Amino acid sequence: MDETLKDTIPQIEAMAHDTLSHHRLPGLALGIVRGDELAWFGGFGRANLDQDATPTVDSLARVASVSKTFTATAIVQLRDEGKLGLDDPLVQHIPEFAAVQVRAGTLEAVTLRRMLTHRTGLATESPVDGWGALRFPTREEILAALPQTEVVIRQDSAWKYSNLAYGLLGEVIQRVSRQPYETYIQEYLFNPLAIASATFDLDDEHRSQLMTGYDPTPYQDRPKPAAYAHLRGIAAAGQLHASVADLARWVSFQFRTEDAPRAGAQVLAGASLSEMHRPQYIEDDWSAGQCLGWRATRVGERVHHNHGGGIHGFGTQVFFNKPTRTGAILLINMWPPHGGLDLAQEILELILTADEAHGNKGTTTDFSPVPETYRALLGTYVAAPGIWVNIEWRAGVLRLAVPQGRDHSLHAPAELVPTDNELEFRVQGARGAGEMAVFKIEDGVASYALGGFEFRQLKI
Repeated sequence: MDETLKDTIPQIEAMAHDTLSHHRLPGLALGIVRGDELAWFGGFGRANLDQDATPTVDSLARVASVSKTFTATAIVQLRDEGKLGLDDPLVQHIPEFAAVQVRAGTLEAVTLRRMLTHRTGLATESPVDGWGALRFPTREEILAALPQTEVVIRQDSAWKYSNLAYGLLGEVIQRVSRQPYETYIQEYLFNPLAIASATFDLDDEHRSQLMTGYDPTPYQDRPKPAAYAHLRGIAAAGQLHASVADLARWVSFQFRTEDAPRAGAQVLAGASLSEMHRPQYIEDDWSAGQCLGWRATRVGERVHHNHGGGIHGFGTQVFFNKPTRTGAILLINMWPPHGGLDLAQEILELILTADEAHGNKGTTTDFSPVPETYRALLGTYVAAPGIWVNIEWRAGVLRLAVPQGRDHSLHAPAELVPTDNELEFRVQGARGAGEMAVFKIEDGVASYALGGFEFRQLKI
C-alpha cells in the first residue's frame, strides 16, 4: 500500500461509517484501485440485516447500468473486427426497427454511436411492462412491440437516457456474433480479464454470494427486502451481478490505453479503449461529457470517467481517473438509498488531493538512468520568436516539458517516442502529435525541427 493510502484510509473508513449511519444504509462495499491491482477494500454494515457478516470483496451486487460499459466494449470489439460500424443505422442490423414511430428526427439517424451515447431520442423503455410491473419484456416482446415504440425527440438535440437503446445493442451483439449476448460477454470480456464471479444469471453458488438488496421504507429505519426481477430483453442495459473484486479488474483494464493490440487480457486495442473514453458530446457548461459507454465528469481541473447503476435493492458507482490510474468502487445494498452514492467520487478526490500533497502522481518514481544516447539531448531549447521547451528524462521516458517559470510551451507536455533512428522521435501528445522531431548535434549543441519551428539547445 502506498503512502497516500496509508495516510487516507482512516479518513476513508470514517467517511464510510458516517455515510452508513447518516443515510441509514444496511451495508456498503468500497474498493480502491491503483494501476493493475485492488489496493484496498473495505466492507461496512451488513450484507444481510438478519446476519452479522459485513460485505466482502467477493460479495455480489446487482450493478445495474454499469452493465452498459461492458455492452459498449463488446460493440467496439465487433467494430474492430469489421462486423459493424459505429455509425451504422440500427435498422441495418435489426430490420424490424423500421416499424418504430418516428415523432422527431429520422429513422436512419438512430445509429449505434448515438445509442452508445444516449443521443438517439429513443424512448427510455419499451412500451411493454417494465419497472412498475416488476416484469421486464423478453427480447421477442421488445421486437414485437417496435410498432408501438417511439423516437420521441430529434437525434442530438439532448442527452436522453435509454435502457431500451442498450437492450437493442445487446440484440445487435447477439445477431452479429451469432451467439447469445451473455455468452459473448463471458467469452470475450469476463474470461480473458479473469472477472471470476460476474454473471447475468444466478445459480446456487452465485445466490450464496449475493448480498440482500433492500428497498427504503417510510416512517422507519429498517428497510424491506427488495423484489428481484430479471431484466430479460434489456439485460444488456443492466442485468449484471458483480463484486468489488470483479469491478476492480474492469477498472484496471481501463488504464491499458497504450498502443497495445487486442490479445488475451488486452480485450480491446489500446487505441480503441482510448476512443471509448473520448467524449462524443459535451454538456453546454463543459461539466460533463458522454463517451462510448462511460460518462466523463469534470471536478475542478480533473476529469473522471464513471458510470453508476440503480436497480431493485442495489446502488453502484464506479469512478476512475486515467492520468493517475486510480479508481473507486462503491456498492450499496439499498436502492434508492437516502444518500451516499457520491461517496465514490468523494473518496477518489480525497486520494488524488493527498497524492498531490505527497508529490505523488499515483505511480512510483522511476530512477532508471538516462540512456547514453539521450544525454546530449537533455536541456532547455528555444525557437524564434520566443518559444521555450525542456527536453527531460522522466519516469523512463524522453519528454517535452514546459520549463519552470513558463506558463506555456507550444508542443509540451508530450512524449518523444523512439524510432529506428536514434535522433528521430515520433511525438505523442499535444500540438505536435504524430509528427517527427528530428535532431542534429553540431559543435556539441543539439537542435531539432518540429511543426515548422527550429528549436536550438541553450548551453548554460
